[in-house]
Amino acid sequence: MSVAGREGRPAVPGFARTTLREELADRIITAIAIGAYLPGDRLPPERELAELQQVSRVTVREAVRTVADLGLVVSRRGRDGGTFVTDRDWQGVAPDVARRTLEAEIPRLSELFDYRCLVEGLVARTAAERRSSEQSDLLERLLADFAAAPSLSAARAVDHRLHAAVTDMTGNPNLVTLCAQLNARATLGFGSEPYPEDYLRRALEEHTALVRCIVAQDAEGAFRAAHQHFELTLDIMKDGLRRAHRSSGGG
Repeated sequence: MSVAGREGRPAVPGFARTTLREELADRIITAIAIGAYLPGDRLPPERELAELQQVSRVTVREAVRTVADLGLVVSRRGRDGGTFVTDRDWQGVAPDVARRTLEAEIPRLSELFDYRCLVEGLVARTAAERRSSEQSDLLERLLADFAAAPSLSAARAVDHRLHAAVTDMTGNPNLVTLCAQLNARATLGFGSEPYPEDYLRRALEEHTALVRCIVAQDAEGAFRAAHQHFELTLDIMKDGLRRAHRSSGGG
């Protein structure tokens, strides 16, 4: 869910109104907290971020400035410039922000993730039924690339290509579109899957199971493997909430 649709919301008596800038800043901080953006990663360009979150570029600029003031991102000019995540520990500067955001998001996302897991299970089952030998070879190569990825950011990039390849195997552009929409909604509106290091081994094991089932044309096994794998993002968010609670003194 993006921050769109909040503008013009009536103020609730007794509560301070949160601006779009503050909401977006909170979401960026939380995306960093759960590993959707890792140290060294570049945030999407201003125009793309505005489209993803359905806000103005001015709102994006102000929100990024707020996050930069905390030392969590830094802007660089030049050909290879942009806004990059620093190695500053979010738990030391904004644990309350991540806790507050995840406490609000996780209950809303639970039903969405159930839907997403069912859809991705159907995608994997269909891929197993329809895959060609060339597509199987591609999946095997992508699995090897994932296992050999030199960094978490590189692993995320291969993860994206692997799942795009699985969806393409269905031959149904409607499923491609639906999966992209669900991915955006399930990742705080950024479309970037969280990839903390503690979960890399699990991701590799689950990718291996998924690829093996699709290659073997085990349709039901592919459904189960995908259904389990796409619970990973919600588990990461729940773990992020636990860490935020500990860092903010919430137990």
